[in-house]
Amino acid sequence: MAKEEKKQKRKRKKKKKIRKTFISTAAFFSAAVVIIFCFYHVAFETDYLNIEGIDVVGNKTYEKDYIIEKSEIELGEKIFDIDRGKIKENIEKETYVKSARVVYELPDRIYIEINEREEDYQIAYNNEYIVTDKDGIVLNIYNEKSQLLTIESLTDVIYNVGDKIEFNGTDNINAIFETLEYCLSEFGSDTINKLTVLNENSVLLDTEYGTKIKINLEDDVKYQMTFAMKIITERLNNNMTVTSDLIDFTKGDSPVYIEDFQMEDSLWKK
Repeated sequence: MAKEEKKQKRKRKKKKKIRKTFISTAAFFSAAVVIIFCFYHVAFETDYLNIEGIDVVGNKTYEKDYIIEKSEIELGEKIFDIDRGKIKENIEKETYVKSARVVYELPDRIYIEINEREEDYQIAYNNEYIVTDKDGIVLNIYNEKSQLLTIESLTDVIYNVGDKIEFNGTDNINAIFETLEYCLSEFGSDTINKLTVLNENSVLLDTEYGTKIKINLEDDVKYQMTFAMKIITERLNNNMTVTSDLIDFTKGDSPVYIEDFQMEDSLWKK
C-alpha cells in the first residue's frame, strides 16, 4: 500500500513538472512573438531606423558629397537594408581609395572611414610625369614635374591609372618601391635624389652625397642599401671623396667601388 502511494506521488510530481515546463515554454514563445512584432513595427512601420545622416572621415582627395554619391546610400532608407559590402566595393573603385570601412551607427546614421593612397613618386616618361603611391599604383598623370621624388627609366614603362606600374625587363617591381621606402624610413627623405630603372633587374640611386648606388633587385635590397650607406659614411669619416663615385652591387658577391663612375661604359649595359 505504501509503495502504491509513493508511485502516485511520483506521477503527480511528474505531471506538475511537465505542466510548468509547458507553461514556461509557452510564455517564452509568447514573449518572443511580442518582441518580434514590436521590432517589426519599429523597423518597418515607423521612421526610427531610417537613415538621417552619413558621416565620412579620412577623405582628403575626394569631397564628402562625392563619397556619399559613390556609396549609393539614400537618406530615408532603412539602415539594415544597406549592404555594407556593396558600399565598400563601390567606394574602393575610386583610384585614390586604398580601403574603406562602413559601419552602422544606430539608430539612423552610416559611418564611412576612408584610407586614401597618397602621391609619393613621379615617373618621368614620354614627356609626362606618372604619379604613383608608395606601392607603385598609378594615381594620376601630369604634364609638369612636381617636388615628388623622381623615377626615370631606361626601359619602356607600362601604365594605366589604377593599376600597378610596370618597367619592361624588370621582374620584381615591388623591390623598386621597397628600396625607396626603406631609404626614406632608415636614412631620411633627403638621402635619395633620384632613382633610375636600368636593364636586367637593376636600379641606380643618386644620393645627396653625390655617390650613386647600383642595386641588384634580385638580391636583398635592404642589405645592399645598408652596406652602401656604411661605405659612404666610413669614407666621409676618413676624409675620403665620395662625389661622382659608384658603389656597384651587380658585379658579383661583393660590392665594387668605382671612383669617377662616369668613365665606366659598362654601367648602362647591365
